[in-house]
Amino acid sequence: MSGPRSLLRAAWPWWLLVVSLTAAASWLPLLPTLGALFSADGWNALRDPRLGALFLRTLWLSALASGIAMGLGVPYALLATRTNVPGAALFALLMPLPLLLPPLLIAQAWHGLTGMDGQWAAVLCLGLAGAPLPALLTAHALARQAAGAHEAALLCGGPRFAAAEMLRSAWPAALLGGVLAFLFAAADFSVPDYMSFLAEEKFFVYSFEIFNRSREADFRGGAAAAAPLVLVIALLLYASLHWRDAWSGAERAAARPAPRLRVPAGRWLLLTAALAGAALLLLLPLGRILYDTGMAGPAATEAWLQRSARAFSDALARGRGDLLRSLQTGALAGALVLLLAPWWAAQLLRLGRRRQRLLFLLLALPLLAPGVGFGMGAIVVYNRDLFGGFYDSALLPPLLMAGRWLPLAVFLLAERLQRVPANQEEAAQLAGAGYRLRLFRYRLGVQRPAWWLAAALVAVFAVREIDLAILLPAANQSAAVRYYMALHAQRDNFVAAFGLVMALVLFLPLMLEAAWRGARARDER
Repeated sequence: MSGPRSLLRAAWPWWLLVVSLTAAASWLPLLPTLGALFSADGWNALRDPRLGALFLRTLWLSALASGIAMGLGVPYALLATRTNVPGAALFALLMPLPLLLPPLLIAQAWHGLTGMDGQWAAVLCLGLAGAPLPALLTAHALARQAAGAHEAALLCGGPRFAAAEMLRSAWPAALLGGVLAFLFAAADFSVPDYMSFLAEEKFFVYSFEIFNRSREADFRGGAAAAAPLVLVIALLLYASLHWRDAWSGAERAAARPAPRLRVPAGRWLLLTAALAGAALLLLLPLGRILYDTGMAGPAATEAWLQRSARAFSDALARGRGDLLRSLQTGALAGALVLLLAPWWAAQLLRLGRRRQRLLFLLLALPLLAPGVGFGMGAIVVYNRDLFGGFYDSALLPPLLMAGRWLPLAVFLLAERLQRVPANQEEAAQLAGAGYRLRLFRYRLGVQRPAWWLAAALVAVFAVREIDLAILLPAANQSAAVRYYMALHAQRDNFVAAFGLVMALVLFLPLMLEAAWRGARARDER
């Protein structure tokens, strides 16, 4: 018995399992893409003037979307977390919610609100969908600002100087958020596809070229075509991580947090600005989608409420099976991340800054590739006799979803584990505790809620994933694909109702986490 017990106490068998599962979920589907980086196949296509122009258009459209995301997200984070704006806690609670919505739903809402379509509409919608990324990272950086630095700036130059000091301390995190927004915009297929579908003057982006290879059954060529985009985004992400680390140095969370900036004369002006930000990012899109559930032509005889109720009933009746399958996929992906994320997050904290960046970049590779490119790579790798019926099984989609969204869970969990004193794990090691016990009991410790939240977020992103799901046969019968197909068929009432049902499901983890934090805060008083 001592042999198996000592094996379970050792670190290497667990690391062998973690690395094997991560490779299967994250890295194997990227082999056709990464292989093209080191051959002429991945670059010859860009010599074609048409493809080169598509690639450059994708980069500058994504840069514009990133600028919109930063322009909205950074001020909103400052207002919600560091000023005395009325309802600040509510605005902070709303901040991450737009990120949980499918970007295609945001595009549908803004088309309904304004009638806009085409490439500029796609840029705006991708910018709005990505705004929570710089907002959340800016809010995190502002929470770490030392009270002394804030108070000194306030004494030297008043509220304006203090606000400028806040932005100065947060700009590396905001830049990293902007790069992530660029990543999401450049890799997105569904929003440009929808806005081009609606427009009289069609436009094309690089993800279209990747997706079109699937119509020719050239999945290996599609995966290889994603290589230049992966390389550009990887370089940008590494540079932004380097700038963040170089700027922050050895900075840790301040012992005494900086107080909120009080602006008595402009308090209601701040409220107006915060309301405008919340409306643009969340309230207007959701309001428009809700209106669309009962929208009808002038000849309609039923009331809006009757049409809306029928649309929701139809959405639940016709989409229940797809929604349940998506929830199953999300739950399995989240369960896999529960196992993998703590190991990688703890390992990141044991490394120096440079190795941290390299390891995180390695984990983030599936996120850097467009979903359609990652899906084509998965088809090339797993659609073969070697894997038997695994390719067509219900297990492949959660495996790939977990691998694609694992870096977000690792990033969140590493930030939370950084708050745990290292001497807790060291004391457990001196007491003879095995590596697994030290990690999950002493290192994870009080951060278990963050562990569950990270897995829940991966489950949410797995449910809302469209680009990858439309390519995988095993993932075609999902809520996201049903929504995508119905939207292109222009079944407005059903699409709106089904989109809102999805939104309620996607918001649930954060709502439960906020309720739990509120209950714990009341118990501590």
